[in-house]
Amino acid sequence: MYVKYFGLSEPAFKITPDPRFLWYSDQHKEAKAKLEYHLSQKDGPVYLSADVGLGKTSIAQRLRDEFAADKSKKVVLAFAPNLKTANQFMRFIADEFEVKTARSYSDTLKNFERYLIEQYKAGITPILLVDEAQNLPHDTLKTIHHLFNFTTRNEFLIQIALFGQPELDKRIQRFKSLASRMYKAKLQPFDLQQTEEMMRFRWTVAGGDALPFQKEAIAEIYRLTGGIARDICKLANEALLRTVVENRKIVDKDTIIASARDAFEEVV
Repeated sequence: MYVKYFGLSEPAFKITPDPRFLWYSDQHKEAKAKLEYHLSQKDGPVYLSADVGLGKTSIAQRLRDEFAADKSKKVVLAFAPNLKTANQFMRFIADEFEVKTARSYSDTLKNFERYLIEQYKAGITPILLVDEAQNLPHDTLKTIHHLFNFTTRNEFLIQIALFGQPELDKRIQRFKSLASRMYKAKLQPFDLQQTEEMMRFRWTVAGGDALPFQKEAIAEIYRLTGGIARDICKLANEALLRTVVENRKIVDKDTIIASARDAFEEVV
């Protein structure tokens, strides 16, 4: 509704994880670089822990797209499937890498190991990215841990990165042998300056010129969202819609406060 009104080519504050709209704060750059380094150097699995809406899915998608452009890599991005057993998970991963599955867990695992050895000899690196990994059952985490045993003397045969909410970090830390083998990256909510920079970036990507939010409005967005990127987008989106309905061109603080009642169940 507000796209044409503000002369945009597309909505600026969609909450779907579109990598084009991922604004790289310093911490996003650091987290992505850390993930990319460990996956490329084949020196160990890594995981990214962050609250909902901070951009971990967008980072996962960006890594998938970048690695997919490299013919020496075979990358799979899987959203944590609702699978209850290790056998179901192993069959799922084998299917994603186009490896023949078997009825038994051990046979599928053997087939997958042979596949990894074949890929290693062919100079191809399989990369597994798992999003929403905080939902994986303990048996599945044990399977992932077991995949770390497929190595040469110098590198892992499969590179793995897990992406999840803070509960993932807690679960990994309770699994001591898993925690000892994984590197960790983390994202924090934006501060006020980062909130404004992210909003300006998204507005530009959507084809906009000057961001139509007053400074006080941006400060109120930050206060109400705590710097959570997804909530920033929800509130900015609602505020723009309200501004169009009221036939105005600038979003002010009062509009943000009124829009928050539509965007969120509770407003502080």
